Amino acid sequence: MSATGSLTVLADVDSLEVREYPVPEPVEGGLIMEMIRANVCGSDVHILHGHHPLVRPGRVMGHEGIGRVARLSASVSTDWAGQPLAEGDRIVATYFQACHRCPECNNGHPNICRNAYTGWSTPAEEGQHFYGTFGTHYAVGAQQGVYKVPEAVSSKAAAAANCALSQVYFGCRLGEVSYGDKVVVLGAGGLGVCASAVASAMGAEVFVAEMVPGRLAKAQEFGAHHAIDLTQADDGDGRVELLREATGGGADVVIDLTGVPSAFSESVRSTRSGGIMVEIGNISPNKYTEFDPGLFTRTGVQIRAAIRYPVEVLGRALTFMADTAHLPWESLVDRDFTVDQVPEAVAAAEAKEVTRAGIVINDGES
Repeated sequence: MSATGSLTVLADVDSLEVREYPVPEPVEGGLIMEMIRANVCGSDVHILHGHHPLVRPGRVMGHEGIGRVARLSASVSTDWAGQPLAEGDRIVATYFQACHRCPECNNGHPNICRNAYTGWSTPAEEGQHFYGTFGTHYAVGAQQGVYKVPEAVSSKAAAAANCALSQVYFGCRLGEVSYGDKVVVLGAGGLGVCASAVASAMGAEVFVAEMVPGRLAKAQEFGAHHAIDLTQADDGDGRVELLREATGGGADVVIDLTGVPSAFSESVRSTRSGGIMVEIGNISPNKYTEFDPGLFTRTGVQIRAAIRYPVEVLGRALTFMADTAHLPWESLVDRDFTVDQVPEAVAAAEAKEVTRAGIVINDGES
């Protein structure tokens, strides 16, 4: 293991900086990963602009990616599914922890653990330093879930498992997606493409909708049955009408991945009476939209929030990826950048020039 490593830090709002630190020993119950690849998520764009409640300037950028075990603490010999772990094994880890000690964890909601970002929200100057995936190493804590990557799944494919795929896998489960459901996926970025794959595999009829029509074809490659160009509508009312008409009166499930506040209310209005709207994309604080609570009450639409996911979902996401080898998982990352091109990668993601921007750190297999 290298004596020092580098990482990308949010030096200030809209300002990134590469820093070097000594590579630490793992904490008890944890491990050190040597990063192979990382991906740029929409959340990273929000973080760059200062729109995350906890990941603030001084923190490490990046949360999605894959690495190899560089060093295990003495008490760790398996992953969270009981598979043996050794140095050199490819793994993915949850970017958050479940402490199992806070009220949220003890009420059966570990995905909203109040201590979830204990690592990621720690300044890079402190402790383990390597708290994000945009670096040569990643310090995994004792309460972060870790899963070995199946041999059949490439690193380029598996890099999307610990955020994009796991997040929408949980979202589809929370939305009770089942055979014959009409499911609208709002947004055809990395999460939207993954949601198309999961929902269609569950037997749903999938409608993917986007304001950037060039992104729609990729979602169809991953199982979406219908592509809806939302630029054909003049405004929010028009977008709702377009979605309701396409689904024959409203979708059974609408999954909002856009991160656009106005899409929240449009999603509810696009859901059939008694249906389920799952909100994933809107995570930034202090962003508001108009909402009609009377309509919500009268229609009986259920609104469910899917922030992060239960730890075991990551293992299931990897299995899903292995079991759907017919899908072009590697193409989810449609442009690679080098580790010193993180600003360019984030800019490409923000401009929606890519489905998922990949950052190649130390990928022997590409």
